[in-house]
Amino acid sequence: MRLVRIGVGSVSVKVGDFTENGWRLAGLIAEARKRGVHLLATPELAISGYSLEDRIWWPDIARRSWDALVALAEECVDIGVFVGLPVRKDAMMYNAMALIHNCRIRGLILKKFLPTYSIFYEGRNWTPWMEGVTEINGVPAGDLVFKMPYGMVSGEICEDLWSANSPAHARAMAGAEIICNGSASPFTPRKNEQRRRLVRNAAENLACVYAYANLLGCDNSRLVFDGGGFVATPDRLVVEGPALSKASWTLADGIVDLDGVDRVRAENSTWRQGVVLGKGTNATVVVDASEGPYTPAPLGDYVRQMPGSFFDADSEPSGVPSERYLDELFDALVLGLRDYFEKVGVFERFLIALSGGRDSALCLLMAVHAAKALDEGREAGRFAERIGTVYLPNKMYSSSATEHAARALAEELGVPFQVVSIDDEVAVAMAKAAELAGGADKVTALAKQNLQARVRGNMMLNWANSVGGLLLVTSNLSEAAVGYTTTGGDNQGGYSPIANVPKTVIGRLLEYLARRDGIHSLEYVLDIPPSAELAPDQRDEDDLMPYVVLDDLMYLFAKRRMTLDDCWRVLCHRYAGHDAEQLRAWTMDFGKRFVYNQWKRDQHPVTMKVMDLDLDPKTGFRFPVTQSIQQELDDLARASL
Repeated sequence: MRLVRIGVGSVSVKVGDFTENGWRLAGLIAEARKRGVHLLATPELAISGYSLEDRIWWPDIARRSWDALVALAEECVDIGVFVGLPVRKDAMMYNAMALIHNCRIRGLILKKFLPTYSIFYEGRNWTPWMEGVTEINGVPAGDLVFKMPYGMVSGEICEDLWSANSPAHARAMAGAEIICNGSASPFTPRKNEQRRRLVRNAAENLACVYAYANLLGCDNSRLVFDGGGFVATPDRLVVEGPALSKASWTLADGIVDLDGVDRVRAENSTWRQGVVLGKGTNATVVVDASEGPYTPAPLGDYVRQMPGSFFDADSEPSGVPSERYLDELFDALVLGLRDYFEKVGVFERFLIALSGGRDSALCLLMAVHAAKALDEGREAGRFAERIGTVYLPNKMYSSSATEHAARALAEELGVPFQVVSIDDEVAVAMAKAAELAGGADKVTALAKQNLQARVRGNMMLNWANSVGGLLLVTSNLSEAAVGYTTTGGDNQGGYSPIANVPKTVIGRLLEYLARRDGIHSLEYVLDIPPSAELAPDQRDEDDLMPYVVLDDLMYLFAKRRMTLDDCWRVLCHRYAGHDAEQLRAWTMDFGKRFVYNQWKRDQHPVTMKVMDLDLDPKTGFRFPVTQSIQQELDDLARASL
């Protein structure tokens, strides 16, 4: 048996921090060597960070990345390691994955497929590798297979796996028995299940061992990478790495038998025909990197990782938690918030304006968990020193119920809480608004509401300046969709951690966390109907529509790209208890609000993306600010069931 121990590592990196990124990769490699790993896969662009955007054009990026790779090669004694980095040849920038073996850089795999959809804009910065082999920095680069002491190895990079014409096929046909994939695949709920299926299918279809390593954490500001990783053989998943870890790096490893790959290929007539006919090798070149010792992985370790029953359908690594969707979503939000706080490197504490409502409650829960995870949790006991909360009441509209809910939550979570009235500031703002408008009767109802939010926003920003605080914006995705925020008010701050989470999901998440963690004060929060408390007896759903309807419209229109009249028809079936004309009116209102509030979404603070639906114009949603949808509204008005 050719027993080979393969490792998949996830690393949390920071864009442009070549020194720290290199140290973390070196620590990962050292642990892999300690465990006896023969071949280690690490994530895409781990040396430089994935989210380089236009910084890639500075000439020092490729140079410093290569210098870091050369330094890292010295750590790779008796181990093969795939490491991701940007490389330059002439005027072309390539996304590359270098193979280091026995302290030498043996060659570069170059990325072929560059996503330019959703949040991806790789075609702007990178050049796709077409076919064949060239030389970069003195080593072969392109379509390569490496002959190692234990077998044949190749790789591909992230999107290559998702392509219908994956380059791994040609490399496997050229002899590769192990394919390593370095990825920077952002988190969305259940995304890891999709990756798992892709890896399993690739291993089965290519009759190979497939090792997949994903980036971890927030490398820039908006994308959260959930780490994890897989090693799969043609017949099973051998190992799965931890996802959404708060550690700076993780390592999972397992043992495979490459003789088993030989057996599968020998028995598969379709495979044999493809090789004999020479189809699909695409000018792949074999690089000999086979010198050096190879000691097979221990047979006992290989046997111990075998399933308890070879006939049990549930024989793969398990441990799937209940409510996994909500667990993963909350962990991703916390990880992104923690990494943003740490990697910016200028903040002393998280600041939250607690309103007694759902959004600010979730932001506080995230901040508590993020504070406990700072420095990999080494000072978790001092988390309260990193958090500040305040309730900012206006005596005209703020209720005792919301103050009680805010206070109870802060006290139960053990964080500082204070109450600071905005009465005087609102009175001054109202007087000045009247002076500018030409009289108190000229100040509109909307202006009276918004100036309260702007008073609160200014007070919070000033507080942040004084204490080195990261002010968390508590607006959600549903509000962003329809412009139900105040420019210069509640949409102002340092980071907007839940702006990609719909209101209905926030409610589900709070209900789940209340049960999971036994947070009794959340009952007070959940008992209060959502309200901005900026007008007498105000309720958000009275101003808008039921949030379940709003969120459905947001998904159908913005994600599914349905016409407004088709959105209405779907709603009529989903909400048969509502009058069809009321649903038409809500759909009409949604369409207008959604289209005419893009200017607000363009001004929203930095936020992280965690859902498939993304309305952030800086990541996934390029929508015109000035446009007309009158014909769509007319079609909706005329539509019939």
